[in-house]
Amino acid sequence: MSDIDAKIRRMMADMPAAFNPEKAEGVNAVIQYNLTGEGGSQWQSRIAGGVCTVEEGVAENPTLTITMDANDYVEMMAGRLDGMQAFMTGKIKVSGDIMLASRLMTFFN
Repeated sequence: MSDIDAKIRRMMADMPAAFNPEKAEGVNAVIQYNLTGEGGSQWQSRIAGGVCTVEEGVAENPTLTITMDANDYVEMMAGRLDGMQAFMTGKIKVSGDIMLASRLMTFFN
């Protein structure tokens, strides 16, 4: 397992605990993360009823799909890469509910 893969697995495992249900009130969504490159993997996160769950794999019909390099994901989650700037420069590709994408980071502490 690469260092990047280990970091991503830890971040995904920590996501439900960092979830702030008050910020995501009324949200019912499935987010697909397609992480590419070294340490790449696929994850799905479900936000519904004030709960966030995460599991490895591909979602059937995601509300939002985020595709990016695994290392860029680690950098963004660590606060060293600005998500909006990464989107504007093509480092993050988003399909589906773009408005959800713009709010997603606010759902987590």
